[in-house]
Amino acid sequence: MLAGPVLTVLLGAVAVADERPPSEGPSSEGHSSEKVPLEGQSIDVQFGKEAFKEPFSGDVFIAFAQSGEPRRLMHQWFGAPPLARFHVTDVAPGGSVTLNLEKAAARHPADFTDVMGKPWKVQAVARVNDLTREAGEGEGDVYSLVGDLPADGETTVTLQLDQVVGKPSFEQTDRIRLFSVESAALSKFHGFSYPIQAGVMLPRDYDPNTKYPVVYDITGFGGTHTSIHRKLARLSADSFLQECIVVIPDPGNRYGHSVFCNSRSIGPWGDALVRDLIPRLEKKYGGAGATQRYVTGVSSGGWSCLYLQITYPTEFAGCWSHVPDPIDFHDFQQINLYEPLADGTPRNMYIDEQGGRRPLARRGNQVMLTYEQFVRREHVTNPGGQIRSFEATFSKPAADGTPQRVFDVATGNVNHAVAATWQPYDLSHVLLSNWADLKEDLAGKIHIFAGAQDTFYLNGAVERFQKQAEAAGLLQDMEVRVIPNMPHTLYQPGEKQMLQVIEANVRSSASK
Repeated sequence: MLAGPVLTVLLGAVAVADERPPSEGPSSEGHSSEKVPLEGQSIDVQFGKEAFKEPFSGDVFIAFAQSGEPRRLMHQWFGAPPLARFHVTDVAPGGSVTLNLEKAAARHPADFTDVMGKPWKVQAVARVNDLTREAGEGEGDVYSLVGDLPADGETTVTLQLDQVVGKPSFEQTDRIRLFSVESAALSKFHGFSYPIQAGVMLPRDYDPNTKYPVVYDITGFGGTHTSIHRKLARLSADSFLQECIVVIPDPGNRYGHSVFCNSRSIGPWGDALVRDLIPRLEKKYGGAGATQRYVTGVSSGGWSCLYLQITYPTEFAGCWSHVPDPIDFHDFQQINLYEPLADGTPRNMYIDEQGGRRPLARRGNQVMLTYEQFVRREHVTNPGGQIRSFEATFSKPAADGTPQRVFDVATGNVNHAVAATWQPYDLSHVLLSNWADLKEDLAGKIHIFAGAQDTFYLNGAVERFQKQAEAAGLLQDMEVRVIPNMPHTLYQPGEKQMLQVIEANVRSSASK
């Protein structure tokens, strides 16, 4: 007899869609504080024949929550409830495995004895879709209905996990369209047909025989092409975007946000957007061409749009980058990735130079999350988290084909040799080193806005670049602003400026 509760998990096939519940974390209020030993906490998982047509090898998760559907909370950043990840190999349809929580490939929190002995909602997830970021959300992923794990430590729990994630829906309207195309660049890189897609907002009173300015709006981490619906819903009636084609391309992949860069590990996403998607999309809907094509974005999208403008300087007429991800790797969320400490030891992602726990997120002056807390959780959800996404986009492939790690997850120690290979994606370095060649095509096009109180400490990289760019005379040809007291958000005056530039260019073009 097992020492603790047993979860019997049956995997089958039914498509279910529901709303994501609000964020929540574990709570022990009203429950016994007595710890239940982790040893012997086992889970029996049976793989349903209807859901698995061939032997399955991959990750299986057991997700916990106090209420709601646990899989919907697996990937949240703040207050994340417990989660355990296992790797199984060649499990036949109808077969089964026994998973021991003590021997999970990864758990969060690390001390799972604090988890046991409380009542939980539990759910199992099998990652089947290899192209999407969030396990349990990708088309074809298999998951269970929600079961109850009581606190007594002895009751057997059976989870009828018989659900399969269906194909995501996209509502098209008179102004909202879905555009999808096979990317020749990504298909060649990966060796199979690789589609990319975008949400398109057509201008008010759209005329297919008219040419329109096109604005490419790159989402932050976790955003998708479906954000185009929200874009239109929030747009004021007098916004000049109402007179433009607005495109939100989907940046997502297995590792997270592609940032639309030409990555050595996840493929040429920049070429996929600029060479594969843009020409066909604008031909279909009536784009006015490169002289009236603009790119903007916030956070990861802020980095993306700056990279795209720099890498394809004549393909875009202007870039408005809001609170971008690190644009200078000397200040990667307060970490100098390039240089070890004075005594030669590597810097650490978890511990700062004063020996304190390195913060990752703040609200004002209050630390909300440390780097180590964030990475430990991300290591369990594996691999589609923000930090791993940086490695996927900037690193070369390791011997096993996965992106090289820029730090050791166990210790936090930075691998400065790997960081040195990131320099082609250090946008500060690219601009400062190559401005003489880039100036003719980029002068007047670049606008960067950072918040001095950025929630994720991204302001330091912009501040460093601003100082060096000023010394080098670059600020005569570009705008770099750090906004006092602003957190991680869109800079509204910057967006207003963008719309004024677009409108002026449209009027100028019409008068010729």
